[in-house]
Formats: sequence, structure tokens, C-alpha cells
Amino acid sequence: MMTRNTYSLRHKAAMLLLAALGSMAAGSAVHAQGRYTFEQGGLGPEWRYVGQADASKYSIVDGRLRLRGSIYELHEGKGGTFVGQELRADSFTVETKMTLIDTESGDEGGLCVYHSPRGYVQCCLSNYQGSRRLKVRLRLLSHELVLADQPAGMMREVWLRLTASGQKLTFYYSTDGVRYHSLEEVERQLLSPTLTGASGPGLVGMYAFMGSTKYQSGLTFADFDFFDYETYP
Repeated sequence: MMTRNTYSLRHKAAMLLLAALGSMAAGSAVHAQGRYTFEQGGLGPEWRYVGQADASKYSIVDGRLRLRGSIYELHEGKGGTFVGQELRADSFTVETKMTLIDTESGDEGGLCVYHSPRGYVQCCLSNYQGSRRLKVRLRLLSHELVLADQPAGMMREVWLRLTASGQKLTFYYSTDGVRYHSLEEVERQLLSPTLTGASGPGLVGMYAFMGSTKYQSGLTFADFDFFDYETYP
């Protein structure tokens, strides 16, 4: 016969189990709809790189992720500066705030959807002969196509947003983190495995490139305040 105390213990155990399962489910939701900040130290195992990562290119400075621009572009297969996460769904939104520091002409940083050295798309703030420009660029096979290129004055910091829905990747920018302006749409079929030769799910993340000859002094950085990654069913 079950006593009242036995029932009470079993009831408490069941409630604890439900609470634990609820906590696990909540953790999964946060993972799927997460804001990644960089105040707690280094990058965790959920982050991915392109090629062999150079640890000197990735650091946490004053609660921001600092990427030191590589002199190699991602299509060169020599470990360009990129860090991101696997594409987990067909529909998603990514946002970040980036500040470019001590750049010269040819330097840039921003967001990137990477499938292979033969296929990726970048949305960046770049230094072009002393002024800033906002660009969307597609790498497809051996071709590089600039899909958007507009002046950005002397902008040093920018909020960037990427949405993926249906067959479109849409890039936006903001100067205040509130009002976003559309830059360009990219057909996702251009990044299909048939064209890019990719065998995995692809990556979405942040990158920095040093197109100037300033790399000898190592002073060009892109700082990222956060990385929002929200997926949809």
C-alpha cells in the first residue's frame, strides 16, 4: 500500500523530472534563438572556422570579439579570418554590430554565408581609398560579383542583418541598430552544392580581410559586439 509520504516523494520526484526536462527544452530554445556575446571569455565548441584557424586572429577585447584581418581571402584556401556556426535551418536571421578599427584601403569586415571556396556571399563595410563603402559580394566558382556597392561616408560602426527565407538571402544595414535598410537579395540557388561542390550544411558568421599592405604592423581589426542567430521551423 502506498503511504502518503511515499506518494509525496514520488510526486516531488516527478515534478523535479519535469522541471529538468523543461530546463533542457528551454536550453535548446535559447540555442536556436540565441544572442552570443563575448563577455565570458573565449569561443566555445559551437563555433567553426575555414581551414586551419590562426589563433592570433581571434581574441576577446573589452567584451567584444576582435578579428584581425587575414591577408588571404576565403577562396584561397589558406585559412582566411572567419568564424561562424553551422546553418541549422532553411529560414533564419543573423544580426551583429561591427566596428572597423585602423583600416586602410582594401580592408574590410562583415557577415558571410560560406559553403566552400567556390561559393560564398559576403556583406561588408570596406575602406575604399579612405572612404567607407557597404558591399554585397558573391564568390561563385572562379568569379567574383559585386552585387551592391554604396557609399557609407566615414562610417566606422554598422549593424548588419541577414535574413534567409524561401530562395532568398537578404542583407540589411543600420546606423543605429533600430532602422534597417535593404542592401541586396541573393538567390540561394547560386550557393547550391551542385555549383559550389559543398558537402556540408554551410556556415554563417563573421569575417575580416586585410587587402592593404598594412599587415606588417598588424593594426587592422574588426570588433563584433554580439552575434544574434535565430532559426525558424
